[in-house]
Amino acid sequence: MMKSNVYVNIRKIRELKNLTREYVAEELNMSMSGYGKIERGEVDLTVSKLIEIAKVLDVSTEFIFKFNVSVFFTEAK
Repeated sequence: MMKSNVYVNIRKIRELKNLTREYVAEELNMSMSGYGKIERGEVDLTVSKLIEIAKVLDVSTEFIFKFNVSVFFTEAK
């Protein structure tokens, strides 16, 4: 399985929104360990699950793919 930024981005977006793993797992009707596997990239993510996660995080699926955390921490010059 290819390691994708999508999994890392899901975790970072969740953290920036101050959402807990418990909350997201509950919203997705998943176990905590099941959701944790998604964030760690240990399972293949289906398109339908990605759409569900995007809804819970209140972002578009495109945002998850293109998310770059450094954008939030760059200083204006």
